[in-house]
Amino acid sequence: MWAAAAVSGIGDGLELSAFPLLAAYWTRDPVLVSAASVAAQAPWLLLGLPAGGLVDRWDRKAVLLAADGCRALLVAALAVAVVFDAGSIGLLLVVLFALGTAQIFFDTSVQAVIPAVAGPGALVRANSLLQGSSTVLVQFAGPAVGAALFAVAHWLPAGIDAVSYLLGVVLLSRVRGRFRPSLAGPSRLAGPSRLAGPSRLAGPSRPAGPERTGSSRHGVAEGLRWLRGDPVIRVLSLATVLLGMGSAAAWGVMVLFARHRWHLDGTGYGLLLTASALGSVAGSLVAAPLARRLPERLLLTGSAAGSATAFGLLTLAPTAAAAAALLAVNGLMVVVWNVVTVSERQARVPDALTGRVTAAYRVLAWGSMPLGGLLGGALASALGLYTAVLTAALLLALAALLVGVGRAPLSGGFAPAAREPAG
Repeated sequence: MWAAAAVSGIGDGLELSAFPLLAAYWTRDPVLVSAASVAAQAPWLLLGLPAGGLVDRWDRKAVLLAADGCRALLVAALAVAVVFDAGSIGLLLVVLFALGTAQIFFDTSVQAVIPAVAGPGALVRANSLLQGSSTVLVQFAGPAVGAALFAVAHWLPAGIDAVSYLLGVVLLSRVRGRFRPSLAGPSRLAGPSRLAGPSRLAGPSRPAGPERTGSSRHGVAEGLRWLRGDPVIRVLSLATVLLGMGSAAAWGVMVLFARHRWHLDGTGYGLLLTASALGSVAGSLVAAPLARRLPERLLLTGSAAGSATAFGLLTLAPTAAAAAALLAVNGLMVVVWNVVTVSERQARVPDALTGRVTAAYRVLAWGSMPLGGLLGGALASALGLYTAVLTAALLLALAALLVGVGRAPLSGGFAPAAREPAG
């Protein structure tokens, strides 16, 4: 499962650089070029919740296979269009929207399948591996390789992308068992999960049940009610919204802030991004050991507070090197937060609702980012860049406070017996 997700991540990384370059090749209109990014992200806001409901109705392994298969066909068709000079910016926008839709089903299904594959005692480790491979392949290797391939031949990134998705299909097909959601729901909408109970898992040993009945709209509403009713997931959702807004507000003006304060050009700004990605890799390596030794609330509060401190100190950083170090710290803290919160959610949410709750959670997270970006830009325009970055730090600090003062017990993304003594 990890290998399949990693191979698909290679394709995602190629797309990050190659498709914007392809958009700029087909049009010089900045509105249409920026629309490429919107087309890839819009499906989360428009289709995220219904997709979560469908993932909770279908065999999740089949959804993963279909999603990667559809993505392979889409990018292969795009490569053919480029080869025969039959492409256009309109075609690219349609392909990007379709790819974004397939990614919703893939990402939501992966989050729902991990508890069955890894087991309750290894959720943090499994999510750390996924975060680490995503950082290396999507943020490091993929974009650089995609740009290099585009320079060789404009169709080549899409062609290699199609191969990566087909390889993902092959690897997924080798995962044993069927992962149909459990029909048994929780006895109440909110409450701690039973981490050690086998009934929590929808793994290979679970027989397939009949299709559940009821409308998709009712199913989505049930997932939203569960998210609202569980005190831990509700608080983590609100904190994630604050973190998403704060991070987007800071990063939305970061390129201007770097130019204004440290006089960095595009290459220098790229090095700042590299430092942040290195911190993310470090975070994926330390998240599991930290989660085994520290209380979850302390770890989550510390990671959010650490990000807030990093952005706050960024306004005082005298050199670009100091800024790079602070952004590396922020990258580490973000990944630790992501690994622990995802593991906590997987441990608590009943299998029958995993797709819907995951989709609702991610819609909140993704939906907060455009708002944060607009907030950062508006503050920078009205009150200056320093105000925008400091406001971002304040939002992150509020997220840390929200988690720190919470009273609901965190169950942890692993079984209690999996804890290791400190030292």
